[in-house]
Amino acid sequence: MLLVVLLLAVGIGLFAYGAVSSVSLSQQQDVKIRLAFVQVRDALIGWSVARTTTVPLPNARPGELPCPDMNNDGFEDGMCVAGAVGRVPWKTLGIPEPKDDAGETLWYAIGGPFRIWSLNGTVINSDTKGDLTVYQDSTATTITTEAVALIFAPGAPFGTQNRDPSTTALCPTTGTTIALNLCAANYLDATGGANNATTAGPYVSAQRSDTFNDRLLVITTAELMPMVEQRVARELRTALIAYRDNSGCGCYPWSYTSSCRCYPWADISDGTSNTGLNRGRVPTAALPEAWGSGTIPYLPGRDTGTAGWFVNNDWRKVIYYAIGKNFLEADAGNVKGGACTSCIDADLTFDGASGNQVVLIMPGPAGVSGAHATWPTDYFEDGENNDASNDWYVSPSSTAYARDRTYTIP
Repeated sequence: MLLVVLLLAVGIGLFAYGAVSSVSLSQQQDVKIRLAFVQVRDALIGWSVARTTTVPLPNARPGELPCPDMNNDGFEDGMCVAGAVGRVPWKTLGIPEPKDDAGETLWYAIGGPFRIWSLNGTVINSDTKGDLTVYQDSTATTITTEAVALIFAPGAPFGTQNRDPSTTALCPTTGTTIALNLCAANYLDATGGANNATTAGPYVSAQRSDTFNDRLLVITTAELMPMVEQRVARELRTALIAYRDNSGCGCYPWSYTSSCRCYPWADISDGTSNTGLNRGRVPTAALPEAWGSGTIPYLPGRDTGTAGWFVNNDWRKVIYYAIGKNFLEADAGNVKGGACTSCIDADLTFDGASGNQVVLIMPGPAGVSGAHATWPTDYFEDGENNDASNDWYVSPSSTAYARDRTYTIP
């Protein structure tokens, strides 16, 4: 009897050890995939935020994403359709080759509105939304209809999946005959009425099973756009300071200045400054002096022969711009801001402190901080920032990552 008890105890112990080891292995695999996902997500966002206009890339713009790698060379393909599915272009991103727990390189799908300019004339700014749909388990439950991009861990092959690089066949994903190791259908799975190997989706996230072992990460505008907005705001703030060049100390690395030593008047709706207006949008056609005239700088993104990414992508429409009266064009009597009809105070008050020259408000991505339907009430979260009866502004009360963000020129 004692021997039976001892054998049972040993058996239970071994079973428990086996279960713990299995759980531990599964957890380790999940951690590896999550780390790979985060590395790729951060690299994609970093690549997007850093996009800069150059002579070879005259229309490069913050916010766009690289095409997937369609031929397994590690680099983005220069051409891709909306919703294209391929491997992560890890060499383009400058990261080590990202692998899942099965040793497979991660795959990637790109939303149409976030492709590069030569493939996609849609503007990219705070109002731009993704267009990829992702379901949870089946088409009955939607995770999002506005994903910017997706990252997939394909896992080990099963069923009819064949990843032989030396054999070619018709690929259901592309509709072309290609090597088996280039076809998404041999890596990504289908379940619940959705197929992750389909160009433009819809896509699905589900529990692992005998017929489905994909893992995926959704990238949303709430993750991408705040970083892009910060890049845009910093460059716009620099351009505005250079327009007025109010330092008088040689502290800034430029020699720009307007003869009026003032900021441009705000715009209401058409891109042109409205003389007398100190609150509204950033003008692309500035008054009293034009961007790029004389010693005044251009707006961000300007390259020879082009308007630049700031203008081309309608950033003026989503950024709120306010200027203190004392920092606007002087009238005939040499009174600063003397022609201002909307000014309430001599300067702007921000978080209770007066004396501010300029306030810029970035609205965050549409659908998070507001519907972005009516300007400016649906763009900014805080009532004080929507109040046109005074020249007072506040830092956003929200602590969400995708909140409004304010920038000042003190």
